[in-house]
Amino acid sequence: MNVPYIDFHTHSLRQADTIEVVSLHNDQQKVVKLYTIGFHPCWTTSLLTDLQLTYLAQKFTSDANCLGIGECGLDHLKGTTLDIQEEIFLRQILVANHLNAPVIIHCVRTFDRLLSMRKKYGHTPWAVHGFVRNKILAKQILDAGICISVAPHPKMNSTFEDTLSYLPIDKIFWRQTVTFLQISKKDIVFLQRCEVWLFLTLSKACIKILSLSILKNGNTKVAGTNSITNRR
Repeated sequence: MNVPYIDFHTHSLRQADTIEVVSLHNDQQKVVKLYTIGFHPCWTTSLLTDLQLTYLAQKFTSDANCLGIGECGLDHLKGTTLDIQEEIFLRQILVANHLNAPVIIHCVRTFDRLLSMRKKYGHTPWAVHGFVRNKILAKQILDAGICISVAPHPKMNSTFEDTLSYLPIDKIFWRQTVTFLQISKKDIVFLQRCEVWLFLTLSKACIKILSLSILKNGNTKVAGTNSITNRR
């Protein structure tokens, strides 16, 4: 069976042979098939209105191709103050809770706040995208019930390589930020593990369903990812 690769998180359609989930910010107009929608912390400077929150809810409930809320979250380096970011993030979490929707998280140097908010408010599947940190933090995130999305690349440091070896295969997503030919040899064993796992868990009936689509239906065991396999 020829299993297509899943790009868990991207900002535009790029590859015809890959199932891609495009992240839309607010009412961005892009060519998409499957997507998530939310208010990115780097581009949102004021509190969300009821109209904006209703828009999120309507997109998720009315369009089967809308697979989750996000990306949303916290960024210590960009955007407005963290207190305002936290309130913006919280309102999107509450929408997701009401809809039982997965949440795609953008988190930069604010994992303490993220874990605190998960404990207080998170009741649906969450996934942190673009994780490149150490396995101690990875364990804290996983223990909080949050999945992790990774993007292996040729210039990975040893700390991140150690993290990749540690991550459980059923709690990770793959995000492609480089082309397949740029993946270094040391990544191949990891990718082969993921591809075999995908082959065993995806049936013909669900090939067309993305990882987030599965999460949307309440099954958090199956994970998919970006263009080469699943891990982040």
